[in-house]
Order: sequence, then C-alpha cells, then structure tokens
Amino acid sequence: MTATIFEGDCLEQMQIFDDNEIDAIVTDPPYGLKFMGKEWDHGVPGIPFWQEALRVVKPGAHMLAFGGTRTHHRLMVAIEDAGWEIRDTLGWLYGSGFPKSLDVGKAIDKVAGAERVVIGNTGRDPYRLIKFKEQDGCSRSPTNEDITTPATDAAKQWNGWGTALKPAWEPIILCRKPLEGTVAQNVLKWGTGGINIDGCRIEGEPWKAHDATGLATVKFFTNGDTPIIHKEPHDKGRFPANLILSYPEDEYILRDDVTSKQLHELAEWLDANPK
Repeated sequence: MTATIFEGDCLEQMQIFDDNEIDAIVTDPPYGLKFMGKEWDHGVPGIPFWQEALRVVKPGAHMLAFGGTRTHHRLMVAIEDAGWEIRDTLGWLYGSGFPKSLDVGKAIDKVAGAERVVIGNTGRDPYRLIKFKEQDGCSRSPTNEDITTPATDAAKQWNGWGTALKPAWEPIILCRKPLEGTVAQNVLKWGTGGINIDGCRIEGEPWKAHDATGLATVKFFTNGDTPIIHKEPHDKGRFPANLILSYPEDEYILRDDVTSKQLHELAEWLDANPK
C-alpha cells in the first residue's frame, strides 16, 4: 500500500482533484480557539472549504471532522450549510489533556508587580515528554514549571482559582455526501455510502444464545403482549458505538517491556538533543 502526500494549503490542494474522486475524508481543522496566539487557529473553516471538500468526494462518501468543545457548533453548521448530511457526532475520551487555564492568583500578583517566592519545581514528566517528542519533535514538557506561593493578600484570596477545565474529550463530526438514489444503488455505483460495521466491532466474550424481551407494552404505548425475541449466538464482538476511549498506554506510547529507568534515560536524551 502506498500513499502520496500533498503539502500546501488544503483548500488550494483540493482544486487539483476532479469531482467525485475521493472515497473518504478524515480532517482535524483549526478549532478557532486562538491556540497559543497562533494566527492559523483564529477561526473555524467556513462554508467554501467544506463545499470544496464536498465536490471532490464521491456521493455517499463519509467525512470525520475533529472539533473543539467550545466551537464545534460553528464547525457543524458550516459543514451542514455546505451540503453535507450530519450523520452523528462521536465523543473521543482521553486522559492526557492538560488545563489551558489562567492562574487567577498569579495574574493578580503580576498586575501588582509582586514577586512570588519559588518553593519548588514540578519537574519534567518523561511520559509527557516522550509524547510531545513523538508529536512535533519538541523536547518541551508543559509540566516543567516553578511552584510559587502568593505574594499579595488578594492573590492569597484567589489562590487555586482558574478559568478553564481540564480537557478530556473531543467531538468528531461524522457526515456524508448525499447519496445518488438508495444506499444500495449508491454503494454499487460508487463503492461508498456505508460504514464497515463488522470490521470495527469491539472484541469481547462470544454472544450466547438467549431469549430477550421486546418492546414493552407501556414503553412505546403499543397494544398487545410483549414479544419475546430469540438471540442467536455469535462471536463478532460488540457493535461499534459513537464513543471512543483512549487509554494511557495508547497516549504515552508505552510498551510492557519499557522500564521506568529507560523512560527517564530517554527523557534526558530528549532534553540534551532538542530538534
């Protein structure tokens, strides 16, 4: 299997493709959060971007677009207004996010021009250090900060207060280009329109044969007796859901055979050999 990488502005690069050429899109566009004051993150991509993406994909093609918890509504509206059908929203839960919060006590001391007393340092976390090195070749660690005490009475009053929660999930918008005809007709013509459910099932204990109660009489205001449904056994695994869980071992790129000493040695090497 081979891949071709096109480097450049995404909106410009999409213009080289013909209509109805691409099978699927997975994109992580700017969230419009003004991340670290970066110019590229000052806004969510508008309708023209998503219209061009709609043009290059085949009818029935799916798109996954990652968004921010504060601005995904603007992302979703722009995608829908461009002509895409919103099919679902997935929730990606993870544990590695760190708070992008203003320390109110520190801010008060800064305004007052008061110097805070340093009483320690958080140190570098080799796990986070390795992750950042993998992501962008940088040896920084956001946990390497001085621990200080409030210098003014006002800062003492507001010590421990912040402005944001720790991020732990991201919305992922699942959408589809409108079909040509029915799902079956579209799949046969374009090879797109469905999602591979069985290929994405979650492994688990085999499903045992059993009888289950159907729709209760009072649940949906139906008449008649509650039906009994017989469930046949299978070992396909659980049906994929619109919730994705990410575990620490996935996020920190750890292996069972990597020792704590090796992690610290790698962290030291990364510090000594920044990109």
